[in-house]
Amino acid sequence: MIYRKLGNSDLNISVITLGAWSFGSDNAWWGNQPEKESFEAMDAYIENGGNIIDTAPIYGKGKSEKVVGEFLRKNNLRNKVYIATKVGLRWDSNNKILRNLKRDSILEEINNSLERLQIDYIDLYQVHWPDNDTPIEETAITLKELYDKRLIKAIGVSNYSVEQMKEFMKYAPIHSLQPPYNMFNRKIEKDLIPFCIEMNIGIISYVPLYQGILTGKYFFTDKKPEGKLRANSEEYRGERFKINKETLLKLKDIADKYHISLAQLAINWNFSQKGITSAIVGARNKKQSLENIKSVDFIIREEDFKLIDKILNERLERIKDEQ
Repeated sequence: MIYRKLGNSDLNISVITLGAWSFGSDNAWWGNQPEKESFEAMDAYIENGGNIIDTAPIYGKGKSEKVVGEFLRKNNLRNKVYIATKVGLRWDSNNKILRNLKRDSILEEINNSLERLQIDYIDLYQVHWPDNDTPIEETAITLKELYDKRLIKAIGVSNYSVEQMKEFMKYAPIHSLQPPYNMFNRKIEKDLIPFCIEMNIGIISYVPLYQGILTGKYFFTDKKPEGKLRANSEEYRGERFKINKETLLKLKDIADKYHISLAQLAINWNFSQKGITSAIVGARNKKQSLENIKSVDFIIREEDFKLIDKILNERLERIKDEQ
């Protein structure tokens, strides 16, 4: 395993972060998930050097946090694993997701998360999404108080712009940013990555496999996208499907040279990019955990990085023409 310091924090994390959203067993979004398989996925991940698990209260209405907490307690692994969770997204009585980063809500949420996770501090506490109805100052000051009290060891933000981070940093430190980033979505390279490098803010990227698209499994087989998020994606429809399939075939040729899967190529490419500290990859079972971990077992050659860039740029041009 490869470890990197997370920005200006004291955390040294593995380049693969285990994403625990599926552990929430939310049928509406990610499908049913047996707890036993979640435990096995975490066990295989930690056994092979992974040391950070990313969860959130919104995943399964707290169930993901409970599953993570119970696994770590039963196996006495709290001191071997960093726990990253989030704040700011809540379910209302009508099963709708609301954004709330007001002080009182944050203080309530952290107490609930600590209880579900069965711990007395959180290693990385992240704002899940910006809340336009709450001043950033109020959110930042509240998280700074939790940081000063050592209830959280590092402060992160997710889905923030450069401008939002600049405002937040007037009142509290930011140790990490969690943005979407993958081969097919490289928007953060323009401004977010340079800013984070300049300010020594770690980046933990999410959706490195673009919700399964970069595995190729929905393009090279008759398997249909599962879950609400995947099923509704435009990437599987019309001309876009054809463009993506042809792009993935070219990337598969590169993966075949290394005797690896498309997914392993995409994960390695992700955490190998300048400014990226770690990539969050979900795993539903032991087999998926082990496959993800193997993404650290090879180094992509410079000429292949250039070829990948060429292939991805060609895809972008074709998509522009299609639109």
